[in-house]
Amino acid sequence: MEDINNRGSATKTIETKLIQPRLIIQALAFTGILYFCMGQTPPKTTGVISSSVETMAPISPLVRNSVLRHASQQSGLPTSALHIVHVQPQTWADNCLGLSNPEVLCTQMSVSGWQIAVTNGQQRWLYRTNKSGSAIKMERVMGNG
Repeated sequence: MEDINNRGSATKTIETKLIQPRLIIQALAFTGILYFCMGQTPPKTTGVISSSVETMAPISPLVRNSVLRHASQQSGLPTSALHIVHVQPQTWADNCLGLSNPEVLCTQMSVSGWQIAVTNGQQRWLYRTNKSGSAIKMERVMGNG
């Protein structure tokens, strides 16, 4: 009778020793899958590498018109009712102009551009662009222009 109990105990010990390495291998496999599927989460930054002293820097008419058109589309106002009140050169930390979106992959690279404020006298829209104005993103809307 003791022999049968010892055998059962020995079988459980062997099964336990076989299961533990399998669990470790599974855990490592799942960890690897999660690591490569999730990728790296970029740190929370404002996305500005450098900025110069606040100025009304000269921008090209193309950039000016592109930003005013974008603001017009966002606000529903004609471009004639909108005015650029602030232009500041910036260097953004990525091609998303420092405004990351979880659905878009941003490449970490320095992008020269502008921070531009547009107003209609009541509201103020803050935009980020690249140097040529081909990439425009609204940073935020503020009341009381």
